[in-house]
Order: sequence, then C-alpha cells, then structure tokens
Amino acid sequence: MRVLARGLCWALLCVIATHGHAQRLPPTTPTHTGPWYQPGAPLVRDLWQPGMPGTRLSLRGRVLNTQGQPLADTLVEFWHTDAAGSYPPLRGSVRSGADGGFTIRTILPGVNLGYRARHIHLVLTHPAQPRLVTRIYFLGDENMDEAPWPELAITLEESVLDGERRLYGNILLVMAGTPRSDAR
Repeated sequence: MRVLARGLCWALLCVIATHGHAQRLPPTTPTHTGPWYQPGAPLVRDLWQPGMPGTRLSLRGRVLNTQGQPLADTLVEFWHTDAAGSYPPLRGSVRSGADGGFTIRTILPGVNLGYRARHIHLVLTHPAQPRLVTRIYFLGDENMDEAPWPELAITLEESVLDGERRLYGNILLVMAGTPRSDAR
C-alpha cells in the first residue's frame, strides 16, 4: 500500500480513475495510530489560525478503492505535532466529497523527540471499506532515514504568498480489502 502523490502519478491516476479504466491500484500502506489517537476529532479542515507558529501547509487528497473508484463521504481524521514537535496533537477531521476529494489546511508538523521524521497520522473510515490507519511523511525531511514507512512520503511544493512561505502537497489514499459486511 502506498501514498501516491508525485506530480504526474497524481494527475494520471486522477484521469484514469475518473474515466473508469483503472487497473487495480495498490492499497495504501497501513500503520498504527500511536498513543495520541482520540476518536471523534472535530469536523474542521483548517487547523491553521492567524499567529500560530509554523509553516502553513495545505494538503489536497483523494480517497479511492483499489478499482480506482472515488469513495465519497469517507471520514478522514488527522493529527500531528505542533511546530515545536510536541504532542498533544493538532487534530481535526474532514469528509471526502463525491469525487473522493478533501482538503486539509494546517501547519508543517515539527520534529518529534528531536529525531523522528515529520509526519501526519490519518484514520479513514468508509461504510463499505475496512478502516485504514496510515501516515504521510515528507520527502526531503532531514530525518527521513528514521521514517519506518518511507513509501508513505509525499512531495511538497513551496510558494511565497504575501511574504509568507507556504507548502502544498497532494495525497492519494487507496482503501483496500473486502468491503465490510455491515455496509449499506
């Protein structure tokens, strides 16, 4: 299972999935929640607030099944450290749209414990799929050698808007497995 989020792959997979000609997509690598997961994160896609320390980060994501079909109304819970690398985490959740798309606006997580690669935890819940627990890391992170799942790293693009540095990334999350028997 992989997070596929590098330029051409992102565009190509979105086009293929949209036209219904997708071959089986590799499911995203599962991880574990870690000690800071709390169910019931508030539905809020924008964790960044004026004056908050840290580099602003905007992530555009899409949730698909292994056949490339969008999974609308997927609950995407997310949490991560603050800019200093400390928990308790910044946390929130969003629901994917009809095209499986969602957006999260937050800050770049800090380095936890001084050596862990920056990452964001994700839990995806959809009525027709088994729950997916995963993470995303960031290519180029100075501690990427410490990431236990380097295949989950995404590329971030940088821009400056009104004199402020901002980062942007794309995430493709593929939920796998046998659909849940209690799906309606």
